[in-house]
Amino acid sequence: MARAGGQVDIMASGPCRPEAVRRVPIEEVMRIFVRKAGFLLNRIDQIANALYGSLAEGRETLAQAEMLLAIEAGTARDQVGLARTCGIDTSTTAIILDNLEMTGLVERVQDQRDRRRSLPVLTAQGRQRMPAVRAAFAALQEVMLAGLDGPGRALLVEQLGRIARDGDAVAPRWDVATSPFADAPSLLCRRALQICNAHFQACVSPLHVTLRQFSALIILHLHPGLSQVEYARVYGLDPSTCAIVLKKLASRGLLRAARSVEDRRKTLYETTQAGRDYAAAIQPAADESEERMLASFAPADRAALRASLQAIVREHSAGLRYPGCLPWE
Repeated sequence: MARAGGQVDIMASGPCRPEAVRRVPIEEVMRIFVRKAGFLLNRIDQIANALYGSLAEGRETLAQAEMLLAIEAGTARDQVGLARTCGIDTSTTAIILDNLEMTGLVERVQDQRDRRRSLPVLTAQGRQRMPAVRAAFAALQEVMLAGLDGPGRALLVEQLGRIARDGDAVAPRWDVATSPFADAPSLLCRRALQICNAHFQACVSPLHVTLRQFSALIILHLHPGLSQVEYARVYGLDPSTCAIVLKKLASRGLLRAARSVEDRRKTLYETTQAGRDYAAAIQPAADESEERMLASFAPADRAALRASLQAIVREHSAGLRYPGCLPWE
């Protein structure tokens, strides 16, 4: 049934009775995900941001800290150069700089060599803040890898660096030579995640789906009848983000959403036949995307990388606001 304006009414279906459908135990479902590099890297990115926020007492975000460090290093002068130093796109750079300018840590000054452009520089307040930023960023690298010994840390940095080099062409440009944090595990994990997402999008581009949407289709096929809040607790994302993912899939007819017969206040989601067919069509492309990311890794290298990423997630997930269901045994 469609609403006016062509919008799909995702509540039009009858009551959802998940007990009538065979469910795979959620621990078994998530055991699939904790073996996937993309899922683990995404969780580590959440961990790194949460840890930095705690270490910096909420004064700035991890992305803002990297931008401040890049400005302080002075190897990149303009917005484009800063984007390449941090390995992010210029539109994201503009948002970060705008926020830093609003907090009084950065200002834009006219470029004396080219008066058509402005250059971001640290304010007096920003320069005063930098010792604390450097300390928090350095502490993050140590705390993040607390679950790994010395050789394990070195191996992880080497492997992440390999992914970054191999996948440099598919992600936003990163000028390693101008980066003051080229060997920082937090940035290398983020870079690997960027490359993972880029390969996924390249492989599934005709199908118009994100990695999070594909994950939702898999989880709700194997374990149907989760509400938005329940799904958030399982997957480890905030409910508002999960709502966007689930409602988008439902609007495309890939998920069915209906009121719970036990609690009419709850909306429960499950895959439709179209959603199951769609997930089955995506699966080979998803497998290919991971293969591309790890193409230079022998089986033993892949196992070592997975074990290192799992160790980080195991060490820190409990501290996240939404830790997710992460079975390890």
